[in-house]
Amino acid sequence: MNPNIFDRVKAFFIKPDQTKSGLLYFNALLQLGKDASPIDEADDVLGCVDSVEEIYKRTFGTYIQNPKTLSTRRLYLTLLDRPDKFQKIDVPVRGAIIISPTGYSTKGAQNGHVGICSDWDVVMSNDSRSGLWLENYTSRSWKQYYRDKLGFPVHFFLVK
Repeated sequence: MNPNIFDRVKAFFIKPDQTKSGLLYFNALLQLGKDASPIDEADDVLGCVDSVEEIYKRTFGTYIQNPKTLSTRRLYLTLLDRPDKFQKIDVPVRGAIIISPTGYSTKGAQNGHVGICSDWDVVMSNDSRSGLWLENYTSRSWKQYYRDKLGFPVHFFLVK
């Protein structure tokens, strides 16, 4: 069973991960159970990029893309186009950005999704029903849903 948020924050302070991806993970962890993008520049149903952008800004002081994007497609292209800031990796690790970008579905699905990898192969992302930042996937269930069912690619990026 996963430790509660308090124990995980405490563990982070005992053995801090000062890498950029470690800091992104920590700030994402602090948003669990909250609306990570309360201004709602995007409706909660489509608020995944808004949430990731706001967590990134809380961590590093700027958005991933300036001006801020609300599109998984544009976010994905930015992650690809900035190898100086983002490293594409093959497997999920804590603090990695996981993205299945809109426009790349082989099955005609409309909306992609983005989140941040947590511990125990869990993924944190915006929940479209509640608008809250939650641990609502594992990388396996993400792949089963977005890749296998909806036909999206699944990519991982580390912040450098």
